[in-house]
Amino acid sequence: MLSDYGETVNRWQALQGGTLMIVVGEVLLVVCSLSYLIWWTMSYRPSVRTPPGAGLFLAGAVLGGLGGLVLLAVGIVALLPKASLPALGATIVGGGLVGALLFYVTSGLAHRPVTTELPLIVVWATAQLAAGITLRTAGELTASAASAWIVAVAIATLVGLVCYLVFYRLDPIPAYWLGMVPLAVDGLVAAILAATVTLTRAP
Repeated sequence: MLSDYGETVNRWQALQGGTLMIVVGEVLLVVCSLSYLIWWTMSYRPSVRTPPGAGLFLAGAVLGGLGGLVLLAVGIVALLPKASLPALGATIVGGGLVGALLFYVTSGLAHRPVTTELPLIVVWATAQLAAGITLRTAGELTASAASAWIVAVAIATLVGLVCYLVFYRLDPIPAYWLGMVPLAVDGLVAAILAATVTLTRAP
């Protein structure tokens, strides 16, 4: 057990440059999810007044989210000399196209009012996929770890989209609980991704 702990510490200490920035970015996204989740439970509970201090958690969510995305971007750019620029470009362009399609489908066909959650889902998923693909093409992740990364991001994105579509069709209490689901899932996935880079980084 001690040897496993020591190996984990050594792997963490070996992180550097763009890879380290991506791991720290994932940690900040975990902070964002936790802060947002706490703010949600305090501010959206039906028939309960928002307690003082709830805004601090919203500020923590905003700062954590922005900081996490910035560090992911910095880490990606730092790895570009080794990573595949065409693969990264295709991921970003694909994310934009999928976002436009989702905007049309959810608002035009499903008649779901557009709220900030949709662009947040698209930006989060695109940034996470871009980070995973950059790490893989830079030789920082094994093929199996990169595949697991993509699957985890896809699951979290689908969960978020389903919750987004049905939220306004629910009564206040079920909607309150449903709103917590994507926050918890995104935070869990970000934590898993940070651990994936640290523990399964390609030698």
